[in-house]
Formats: sequence, C-alpha cells, structure tokens
Amino acid sequence: MIESIEKKVLVTGGAGFIGSRLVKALLQKGLAVKVLDIQHGLLKGESNRNLEFVGVGSDELRGGMVDEDVVKQAVEDVNVVYHLAINWDGATWAGVHSLADRFDANIRGTLNLLDAAKSNGVRQFLFASSCAVYGEAKSSSVDEETACKPETSPQHLSAYGIMKLATEKLCLMYYRHYGLPVTTFRIEVVFSEDESQLSALSSEYIDKLLRGENIEVVDGEGCASVHVDEVVDAFLLATLNDKAYGNVFNISNPATYITHRELYQFITQLIGSKSEIKVAPSGSRISCVPESIEKMQGILGWKPQKTKEDLKRAVAETVKSIALRHEKQ
Repeated sequence: MIESIEKKVLVTGGAGFIGSRLVKALLQKGLAVKVLDIQHGLLKGESNRNLEFVGVGSDELRGGMVDEDVVKQAVEDVNVVYHLAINWDGATWAGVHSLADRFDANIRGTLNLLDAAKSNGVRQFLFASSCAVYGEAKSSSVDEETACKPETSPQHLSAYGIMKLATEKLCLMYYRHYGLPVTTFRIEVVFSEDESQLSALSSEYIDKLLRGENIEVVDGEGCASVHVDEVVDAFLLATLNDKAYGNVFNISNPATYITHRELYQFITQLIGSKSEIKVAPSGSRISCVPESIEKMQGILGWKPQKTKEDLKRAVAETVKSIALRHEKQ
C-alpha cells in the first residue's frame, strides 16, 4: 500500500497530461517525488520541497530515459517507479521523428528504467500501456486475455499500439525472469474537466465540420474514455499492492462509451455545422469496442464514477478551444 513507501517515488513523463496529475496526487499524500522528464510541462511553476526534477532540458532522442546516467540518477533512492514517459505525439499518433527513432527511444528508455529498477531493488514498477494494443476486434468487448493485434488498427494508430505492446512485454519479462514486481495498465483515451484526447477531436476533423463538409463513420464504431483522475486512482490503488504484481489491467470507463456517429452529431450541434454524418456499414471487424474492467474492479476494487455527460462537457470545451484557434488564424 502507498502508506508503506519508505523512500522516494519516480514518475517518468511526470510533466505530461496524466503524469502531472499523478505527481500532484502523490505530493498531496506527503511523498517525495522525482520527475524524469525533458521539460517542466504541466508542472511548470509547481513549487514543493518534496518535488525534484531530473533530465529537464535534455534532448528527447538522447536524453531523459534514453540516457543511462540520467536514469541511474532518477532511480537512485526510489521505492516505486511509475513509467508514463513516451516519445510519441498522442495528438496525431505521429511525430517529428522517424518511426525507427521513436521505437528506439521508447524501447531503449524502458529497458534503461527496468534495468535500473532491478539493480536498485525497486519495490514496484507500474507501466502505462494503452488499449491501442488490441487493434481491431471481432467481439463487442475485449478483456485482458483477448489476443492483441495492433497491426490491424488504422494506419495512424497501428505503430503506436505495436510499440506499447512491445514495451509492455518487456516489463512483464522483468517480472517473470528477474522478480521485479510489475503492474501494467492498458489505458483508454483520457479526458479531464476541459480536455478530451479523442482522435475525433483533431483540428483536421473539426476544420471539416466548420467548413460544413460531410463526414463518414462506420456503423457501430465508437470509443470509451476514462477521466484522468480515475487513471490516477488506479495507479494509487495498485501501488505496493501485491495483488497487482504481474497483472495487466484495462483502465477504461464503459459508462462513457460514445459512438462516432453520436459524437460527431454532438459536435455539429455545438458549432452549428451543416455537415452531414453519413454512416457506412461495418465489416466483420470493429476498430473500437468497449474494454472490460471486471478484472480491475474485482482485484483492486477500482470503480470509475464519471459519465457520458462528463465526457461531453470535456468534448465541448475542447471543440471551443479548437474553434477559437481557427478564428484567430
């Protein structure tokens, strides 16, 4: 349990969307927190005597988690590692760097952290994977035993899912063969009070709706989400809980599931768009289906509380922000 932490904790990617919320929650519990990140990000201006940054200002392909010396400094005197760092652009599922560079940075960085955690006797290593590992599904729901086929995902998401599955398996290898207590979370699309990271909310799609262009969706396709604070709760519940060791858990909230058709209709109403949402028949596979969270609920007692209305409020704020940027251009 988190109360039994004796030393510091490390949050890699702690300046990011989820990481910064986790860092603040850990600080509120009175823990000493190290953050391994190349920037201050969403923690800029955060002042707390228990907060320490490592790696800020370093190069994203050669610094941060990719630099063995920086990683050794970060993991020193640490009980628990929360690994959320990633070299990827989650908004476009692409990035300024080549695919080879992104794979190298993420796999090398994860291996550096796992090696340092093993060498320093870290008591638990918690890894943020993604529900993107599942790829397309034939059933109406997936659980942790469902075969992962990220190569079947849409092109923009496939490589990301493959990378997440590869790093997830490396973490589990360290549990199986080196005895490092590892917990892996497959996290769905995340939202907060005023931001949703649904790919449908990219500037590209919103721009089309603002111009009144029609959009085609696949019948039955949709996506669930999970609030960032519910993700943080999952990490805290699993911390130093031996029931979580060696396990993979889906972190999603089925109550927020929304079809792409419903989502785009909601957005067109928000912005007064004349776009028509056309529905194409689905094939035998669906790229987005709800994930079962029974395992997480049964083993750790995690219960997400947010609703589809909470998600829609976040979508509305995101759409307003994107539309405002378009007006200024």
